[in-house]
Amino acid sequence: MPSPVPAVMPRLRVAYYAHHHGSGHLRHALNIARLQAVDLLVTGSTEPDGLNAIPQTTFAHLTSDTGPDGAPYTVSGEQFLHYTPTNPAIRQRFVELQTAWQDFDPQVVIIDVSAEAAIFARLSGYPVLYRRMPGDRWDPAHEAAYVAATGLFAYYPRQLEDPAFLEKFGHRTQYLGMLEPNGESVAATSHRAGKVITVQTSLGGSGVGATELADAARSCPDWQWNVVGLSTGSADLPANVRLLGVLADPRAELARADIIITSAGYHAVAAAAAAGRPTILVPEERPFAEQTAFARALKAAAAIPMAESWSGAAWPELLRQAAASDPGALKRVLFVSRDSFRDSFLELVSQAATASS
Repeated sequence: MPSPVPAVMPRLRVAYYAHHHGSGHLRHALNIARLQAVDLLVTGSTEPDGLNAIPQTTFAHLTSDTGPDGAPYTVSGEQFLHYTPTNPAIRQRFVELQTAWQDFDPQVVIIDVSAEAAIFARLSGYPVLYRRMPGDRWDPAHEAAYVAATGLFAYYPRQLEDPAFLEKFGHRTQYLGMLEPNGESVAATSHRAGKVITVQTSLGGSGVGATELADAARSCPDWQWNVVGLSTGSADLPANVRLLGVLADPRAELARADIIITSAGYHAVAAAAAAGRPTILVPEERPFAEQTAFARALKAAAAIPMAESWSGAAWPELLRQAAASDPGALKRVLFVSRDSFRDSFLELVSQAATASS
C-alpha cells in the first residue's frame, strides 16, 4: 500500500497594520509580503512600493489620522492612550480598517505599531500580535497593548532586550531577529583601505547638522568625511567633508568606508551591518528614547562604539575604538537567514491562530 500523501497545510490569512510615521513599518510589511509565507493584507495610509506586485498580497488604504498638512489633530480631554482625537477622519479610518478586516477575514492581526489599533483589533475579536520596539515603553498605553495582545514579537534578537521587559513579558515574546538584507555581496568586494568615514544621516529627522559635522571633521583632520543624505550645509565646512546628497542605493558607499557613523534607527543599523564595516552609532532623538536604548544594547552585546549625541563627542577616541573593533560584530548579533526568519514568523502566526481558534 502506498503511503498516504500528506495534506497540504492551508496558508494562514494575516492582516498587517503598518503605522504611517516614518518608513520603517512599511518596509517591515514589505519584507513579510516577500516571504510569501501567508496570504497577507496590509493596511495603512501609504502603500509600500512594490507591494502590489507580490502574489497573495493586498493593500487597503486608510484615511490618514493627521490633518492635510501632516500635523496631528488636537486631543481634547484626558489622553488615555497615545493618540485619541475625536473627529470624522478618525472615525472614517477605523470604519475602513474594520471593513478591510471583515472582507479579508484574517486569522491573525499583526499591529506594527499602535496601541490604539491593537486594542481595537482585540475588541473586534481578532487574535493580535503586537510588535515590541526598543526604548522606555513602560507607559500605561504600551502596557495596555502588551496585555491586550495574544502575543508579542520583535525584529531583533532576544539578547538586545531590556531585562525588565524580559522579566515581565519575555515569556510571551518571540524574537525574530533581523532579516538579512539582499545584495550583501557589495560589502565583500568594495572596501578600499584609506582613512574614509561615511556618515549616514537621516532625511528630515534629527540627523547631524552642518555645524556638528564641521566640528567633528575638524577634530579629526586626517580623515575624509563623506556624508550620505545631506546635500547642503554651512559655507565653512572643512575641506575633508564631502556632501554626497541622497543616494538611490548607498550600499556601495557604505561598503567602501573604513568606518561608518550612523544613527541607531533600525534600518540604518541594518544597512551598516550589511556593509560589514566598523561602525559608530549616534542615536537620534526619538519618542521613548528608542534609538538610545537600541544603541546601548548593541554596545553592551557586540561592543559597538557609540556617542550619546554628536555634540561634545570625543571623535578621535571613538574613531580609534571603531578602527580596532570587529567589522562583523553587528552582522553576527543581528542577522538571521531568510529561511530562519520565515520559519520563526510562521511559528509565531500559527501559534497565535491556534491559541485563539
